[in-house]
Amino acid sequence: MDPDDWSKVVLAAIPVVGAVAKLLLGAVPGRRGRLVSDADLLAKLPPDSDAYKRMLGHLDAEVARIVEEEDRKRRDVVGVVLGVALLVGAAALAVSAWHSDRDLYPFLWAAAAVVALLGTVGLVQDATPRARDDRGRPIT
Repeated sequence: MDPDDWSKVVLAAIPVVGAVAKLLLGAVPGRRGRLVSDADLLAKLPPDSDAYKRMLGHLDAEVARIVEEEDRKRRDVVGVVLGVALLVGAAALAVSAWHSDRDLYPFLWAAAAVVALLGTVGLVQDATPRARDDRGRPIT
């Protein structure tokens, strides 16, 4: 398969992968989805019951926790972009290794593996929302 065919396959796969990811992420209710269902349940409870008061307290605490975490936690965008760039570079090295002479074959595969490992580690560390300082470094 020549590079032109590969580019067509990749361009066709991008929307499919995006659609599948959107479906999978939408299938798992997040904190806000649970809050909405809890609020619906609260609306069905009688206002003078103990369950209503407990649910209201739970909702208040959960909203406060979400607001606090959104103010503190964020991703390091530069690190995420760098991690993705390293993974793209690793893919390019792997394609080069696939089409290379047998003399360079092991070196290109080794370089692709190292770059992919570094990109994956960096992407996971920087894409995870954490409390960070003004320069983007995680606060421990």
